[in-house]
Amino acid sequence: MVAPEPVRGLLKPGPEWLLAAATALLVLFHYAARADSVGVLGAGRAWYPLTRSPLQPGTHFALAGVLLGVCPVLLARFAGGIPLARLGLGPGRPARGFAWLGVGVPLAILAGSIGAGSASVRQVYPLDGTLTTAPSAFVPHALLQFLYFGAWEVLFRGVLLFGLRDRLGAGPANLVQTALSVVAHFGRAWDETIAALPAGLLFGWVDLRVGSVWYVAVVHWVVGVSLDWFILTR
Repeated sequence: MVAPEPVRGLLKPGPEWLLAAATALLVLFHYAARADSVGVLGAGRAWYPLTRSPLQPGTHFALAGVLLGVCPVLLARFAGGIPLARLGLGPGRPARGFAWLGVGVPLAILAGSIGAGSASVRQVYPLDGTLTTAPSAFVPHALLQFLYFGAWEVLFRGVLLFGLRDRLGAGPANLVQTALSVVAHFGRAWDETIAALPAGLLFGWVDLRVGSVWYVAVVHWVVGVSLDWFILTR
């Protein structure tokens, strides 16, 4: 028996399957690789964690690098048939990229300062509750964070944005990756989740113009490091 054409289309390997793969990896990361806990608390019910026991921040960052970075790239290459050069993982257009860094890094530091003023954000960050501003503690923590932020950009703005661009078009692919990245913020502070919508669209727009995810990855990382610093120094 030959499967109907719509069914054969669903089973045919292609870039669309990256959405299913990304969703599965995000579920695994959300529930099993967190540095904190997400749970429920309701009328007549005590707090009950829905995620596995929190991991050490360094382990959390390392698993982010694997689950959100390495695995999606391998799936895009070998299951989706997309050459790595088309995933935005190269240098792109360096002149444009460094120009955006010149604008983006100061704005990222400002965003970290503003974010540190949010009470809900301060309940989440730094992910390491024992972190101090001592260089021997803060610098290694900050460097390890790039595993997380770099992998985040590789998944959403690399594999999903560049990986789906040819099939969906640049605009729709940017909308898709932004929508999934906003959903991936569920369980974080509400204002961080809301900010993920315009940030995701802007980051995707910049990446499409510079042809690489790495410049925005640096900006995103600076936001996170600055946020931790300003929270600790309040």
